[in-house]
Amino acid sequence: MSHKDRLAKIRAAMGSQGIDAYIIPSSDPHISEYLPERYKCIAWVSGFTGSAGTLVITQDFAGLWTDARYFVQANEQLEGSGFELVKLKTQGAAEYADWLGEKLTEGAQVAFDGNLASLLVAQTVKNTLKPLQINVNGHVDLLTAIWENRPALPQVKAYLLNEVTTGQSTESKLAAVRQILAKSRTESHFISSLDDVAWLLNIRGQDVPCNPVALSFIYLSQEKAILFIADGKLTSEDIVTLNNQGVEIADYNEAFEFVKNIEANSILIDPKRTCFAIYDSIPSAVNIVEKINPSTSLKAIKNEVEIDHIRQTMVNDGVAMTKF
Repeated sequence: MSHKDRLAKIRAAMGSQGIDAYIIPSSDPHISEYLPERYKCIAWVSGFTGSAGTLVITQDFAGLWTDARYFVQANEQLEGSGFELVKLKTQGAAEYADWLGEKLTEGAQVAFDGNLASLLVAQTVKNTLKPLQINVNGHVDLLTAIWENRPALPQVKAYLLNEVTTGQSTESKLAAVRQILAKSRTESHFISSLDDVAWLLNIRGQDVPCNPVALSFIYLSQEKAILFIADGKLTSEDIVTLNNQGVEIADYNEAFEFVKNIEANSILIDPKRTCFAIYDSIPSAVNIVEKINPSTSLKAIKNEVEIDHIRQTMVNDGVAMTKF
């Protein structure tokens, strides 16, 4: 099936569901920049393989909004796909929302898959279009039904690093995040971003090329920590290690259902690193605190072991450059 054929199928699905515009972000449920094969939706739909961009499809126009890093690449890869390059003026800005506001009339329907859009992006789209009486639905997946032989989620094993390698134990990292939650008087925390999960639990994986991360979520409160990760990704020894560190293990697919039944009074989520579907699943009785993940700031401060790793890596890098 060509990219034009895929575009035609999306438009047919839009027509049958009364959707006037469909947005496809370059992301996954963890709001990653670099993606596992299953979530390379923009590449599958349009042929564009850059790490940043957004597709917007209407019945008479299909565009890729991306920044200056990819202008040459996009022009080449979009040729014959039915998509046109729209050059972003500001990197990372949702300028397509303003375009939709000018293009569509009152009562129009705009949709996207909330598993692929960050809360921040979803809020920007809604805040731009709703005052114009344009309806926005963040729970529409048009791709799964037409994407034949879509890649499955990676099954490669994840593994744990010990404190000798990381310079800080999982227990102390959990305690540091809990201390920040206590200071902000927030009962719980949900983490979607894979680099934060990797740092917090000293866990590594091979689910994304060139990124040592494992697809997973973490729920954290003062009483418990739950790692949502695919069954079979961890060895029984690693599961015992995590259990001994106060971390429960649950299946990856249970994360969304768990969020729907959270009983805490408040929860901290990072709007830039949490997908809209997670946010919208949180019960209305739970107060949502939107802040940067505490682990993001904590991991920015390197301990002595990490600094030694950086120094050694720079030596290796210098040797490689010299040999080149």
